[in-house]
Amino acid sequence: MCFFQNGRNTYLQGAEADKKAYNLITKEIITNFFEGKCDAGEVAIVQAWLAENPAKLKEYIGAEEWEDFQPDRVLAPDISDKLWNNIDKNTASPAVHFSYFRWMAVAASVLLVVGASWQFILKRQKTSIISAATVAIPRNVFNNTPQKKALTLSDGSAVELLPSSTLSYPENFTSLKRDVILNGEATFNIAKDVAKPFSVYSNSVLITVLGTRFTVNSYESNNATKVVLYEGRVMVKIIDSSSQDNKNEYYLIPGDVFIFKKSARILHLEKDKDDGYVFNNYPLDVVFDQLQIIYNEKIVYNKAELGNRSFIGKIDKKDSLYHILQSIALLNNFGLHKQGDSFVISN
Repeated sequence: MCFFQNGRNTYLQGAEADKKAYNLITKEIITNFFEGKCDAGEVAIVQAWLAENPAKLKEYIGAEEWEDFQPDRVLAPDISDKLWNNIDKNTASPAVHFSYFRWMAVAASVLLVVGASWQFILKRQKTSIISAATVAIPRNVFNNTPQKKALTLSDGSAVELLPSSTLSYPENFTSLKRDVILNGEATFNIAKDVAKPFSVYSNSVLITVLGTRFTVNSYESNNATKVVLYEGRVMVKIIDSSSQDNKNEYYLIPGDVFIFKKSARILHLEKDKDDGYVFNNYPLDVVFDQLQIIYNEKIVYNKAELGNRSFIGKIDKKDSLYHILQSIALLNNFGLHKQGDSFVISN
């Protein structure tokens, strides 16, 4: 077992991380969005992107289409009123400038962009009239703290989002898929639902599961994606069109490690050959949680007492959990004792 301690971390700015969360958005996906070919999970992701890039709407929706679109037929009354009020205020000559100001009114409001574009899709698909309130609203969560952030998704899935990481997901999964976008690192404990596969899009890699526990490490600055499977089974797919990988899909079983380096188009799929676990500058609470999984023993600790301490090191599977925890405790001046079936870390 070898390691050294590092109590400081460097974090991305929230705005920068949010922008990087949309790198998987392509022209084809946007086109499918406006042709009504996306499912609700994909719609939520595109909506979030459009909300930050409202001017892009005009590239995909022509003036005649906006002229024909009547939002009061499909939008909730309050949203429809706000939309037309904005149009009226900015329209000097309706016969000449109506389409232009209608576009400007929609582009001016994030909520109207998201709501109107979604309702526009419904009109193209000739579906029944619904309220804008039924649209899956996307969320972008950036962890700017030194600790992991616990998230619970609408399906009951639990996510531990590590520092400097961003997760984009709909507030409610309303389709036959459960899709999220990750930039950074997170551990997922997925609620089982055979009818609704759970997918993580991360740095040109797609991970699809039905119910399992796994970690994804995919900071864009590292230009690589690593997937470690602890329980269950997952399918990993490379979605980067420039990849030379012909197999494209890989199925992992517990203990498998999948690594894809985008810049060099290098892919590794292997088990931990030297019976070790590597922790690369992980917060101590994350280390303790993963050790609990590896050794199937309980570790009790107070997250507040750990502060911003992190851990870098390689642990041999042959080492006892007590020996590992004792070494970490000595480095950090922590106390360690056994209480029943649990190891207790104290400051």
